[in-house]
Amino acid sequence: MSYLIHPGNVLFISAFVLQLFAIIFLFIKDERKALFTGNIVLLIGLVLGLVSTLSSALFSSAEISSTGIFAGWIHLDGLSLYFLFIIQLVAIPTTIYNFSYLQHYIEQKRSIKSFVTFYIILLVSTQFIVIANQAILFLVSWEVMSISGYLAMIFEKEKEEVQRGSFYYFTASHVLIFILYIMFFLLHHQTGSWYFTDYHLSFSTGIVVPIIFVLSFIGFGIKAGFMPFHFWLPQAHPIAPTVISAFLSGVIIKMGIYGILRTFLFIRPVPEWCGWLVLGVSIISAILGVWYALAQHDIKRLLAYHSVENIGIIGIGIGIGFIGSANNLPAVEVLGFGGALLHTLNHAIFKSLLFIGSGVVYQNLGTRNIELMGGLVHRAKYIALLFLIGSVAISGIPPFNGFISEFIIYTGFFKTANELKNYYPIIMLMFVVGLAFVGGLAVACFTKVNSIMFLGSERKEVKHFHVSIYDYISLGIFALLCFVIGFYPQPFVGVVNKVIINGFIPRNSSSALVNIDWLYFTVIFSSITLGVFGLYLLKIKLEKKYGRRTSAAWGCGYENLNPRMQYTASSFADELNTIPKSVLVYRKKVEVSETAYPVKSRFESHSQDFIDSKFVLPSFNILRSLVTKIEFLSQTDIRYYIAFILIIISIYSLIAFLWA
Repeated sequence: MSYLIHPGNVLFISAFVLQLFAIIFLFIKDERKALFTGNIVLLIGLVLGLVSTLSSALFSSAEISSTGIFAGWIHLDGLSLYFLFIIQLVAIPTTIYNFSYLQHYIEQKRSIKSFVTFYIILLVSTQFIVIANQAILFLVSWEVMSISGYLAMIFEKEKEEVQRGSFYYFTASHVLIFILYIMFFLLHHQTGSWYFTDYHLSFSTGIVVPIIFVLSFIGFGIKAGFMPFHFWLPQAHPIAPTVISAFLSGVIIKMGIYGILRTFLFIRPVPEWCGWLVLGVSIISAILGVWYALAQHDIKRLLAYHSVENIGIIGIGIGIGFIGSANNLPAVEVLGFGGALLHTLNHAIFKSLLFIGSGVVYQNLGTRNIELMGGLVHRAKYIALLFLIGSVAISGIPPFNGFISEFIIYTGFFKTANELKNYYPIIMLMFVVGLAFVGGLAVACFTKVNSIMFLGSERKEVKHFHVSIYDYISLGIFALLCFVIGFYPQPFVGVVNKVIINGFIPRNSSSALVNIDWLYFTVIFSSITLGVFGLYLLKIKLEKKYGRRTSAAWGCGYENLNPRMQYTASSFADELNTIPKSVLVYRKKVEVSETAYPVKSRFESHSQDFIDSKFVLPSFNILRSLVTKIEFLSQTDIRYYIAFILIIISIYSLIAFLWA
């Protein structure tokens, strides 16, 4: 056992101090200097933190705890360090993107200091969540993360869509924190402690532990974005500044995954129904998430639904792990939890790449509507290439990182079927088909996105497409990580394996992860890549020798092609979206000529979220009508509200005293 307040961990402490210290530099009067200096100090702090995390107990079986007056408040085991690694890894290139992203607002004479301040607080509070070992510290850090995220999200609060989307985020954040309060009160009632390391419960002790599990899955599931708790995600992602969108999808929603896994460590082993519950919710989230994404025209809203899909894939891995836990099958646990943890990292990488790529496009075109894009490959071919890498990775296609984690989850299905026999093989086969179906829809969706956005001719005139060096560095880091994990997964799989061995299963258990010969993947992917590169070199050589013939693209017999003759996002995905139109609340509007001489025709489609339109909004309208009838809440004197707050605080304090 090592200790946090120790000379060997000075780097770890310095990293947090530097990250918070960056706020001071934002008070420099000149906005550009404040942005540059503050971000540089923040980056140094994040890099130091990443180095400290990588050199710590993540690669050993040791655990780190705090001593002194705050003894036990901070505790870092393998799970904490793994998520800390993800946070810092994603935050570094996202912060680099900040250099160019915020220049746009500085040129508009808009102050960015408050935004950067909330962004820094968001980064630090998120890291404190995963290292907290004390329930109150955890909840306070969670609340700070939620509030700072909200305040950063409303940077352009004058826009109506920002007000609406941020309200969804704010409401969901506080509903879930209330659920977490109840969960931790129950944990304290059962154990008499507020410290995570003291939580060792069993389902055999009574009804309270199943209630804790359900509350955990609902509360953390809202943050993660599992269906039907996902409704806030497609509202908040599009309206947030791109930096926040990338961090929100790459990291913040993963705090829900962290919470579910942390709760599992409190109450393991879990009964099998827990695994089936998580599996069922997750496969529905994955299928409907990608199908909703296919129906979207707003690029950031589309990516938001893909977050729901990938959270579903992560949940499938967790569900397999729970089934392994229930049946005392360490090999199944390792494959399930291993696939979930690695996909958590992979999704953080390729989704941040895609959000930042969409942000670069939005800054240049001034629209998020895919229908108005086209031909961008001719103006930004490197952005198109980087976005394509992220698209291939998120679709689970080799040779990039998304394939590796999904392969582990597929292996978990087959291992479960092989170990448990009876009816399990047919059920696991159904889930395999479902996950494969998700992959097929993801390919269709990102074929639509890349072809409509980057290929063809321009639907909207683009006079200038500017990409800064910071954009390329940020996107390049994420793309490189997609490539490295796909081609050489051994180190990352090894880290995930150590996290599981040191925290989830008995240490003397054999690991199904390391039994897979990952070198085969490296050899096969490298051989294919070298083969493709060799053909490319041969093509260049032949072109130099014989020349290259160029001609206009075949237009199916039509002359004078224009953008209106191209596929739109609506027409591209129409057939697939028509199948579940009642669930997608999918509506089409078709205007065609009915005369002998054709006039201008039009086709467009729209989709509404089923949960939002059928449940959330009607419930909100009922609540609003009830609240407006309460005369006390219509008072304009602030003293009434202060008194009301004091009464609520007194009630909370009394409850806490009685529970203690």
